[in-house]
Amino acid sequence: MNDKNTTLLMVEHLRKIYSCRFGGSQVEALKDVSLGVERGEFIAVMGESGSGKTTLLNLLAVLDRPTEGKILLDGKDITQIRDSNISRFRRENLGFVFQDFNLLDNFSLRDNIYLPLVLSNTPKKQMESRLEPLAAQLKISDI
Repeated sequence: MNDKNTTLLMVEHLRKIYSCRFGGSQVEALKDVSLGVERGEFIAVMGESGSGKTTLLNLLAVLDRPTEGKILLDGKDITQIRDSNISRFRRENLGFVFQDFNLLDNFSLRDNIYLPLVLSNTPKKQMESRLEPLAAQLKISDI
């Protein structure tokens, strides 16, 4: 693909096989998927139901592990991250935009926004200073 300095995400020969625990049958959800995403580039993942879109996104989000292949994010093979470090990696390096809000019902909007910062042990004053410009930009300062 392209130069390391411009390539943000590189997927090489990704394969994911799900095995049935009881019958020994297998489903190949992804077969030899390769792609590259350059810095500043936007992509859309489209396809028929059952074509592997969710599987691919789960692998890219380090929510699941591939059977074979590599996923390089900024040159780092994220398939090699130890289980004990995955949550921290996700919290510090990835962002998710869901179709649904996926907010915690018993938390206020402010607390839902603060949650990743609380998990990172960010001091309250720093959380507030980070939230204010973001809330203003999103026109939700009244939260």
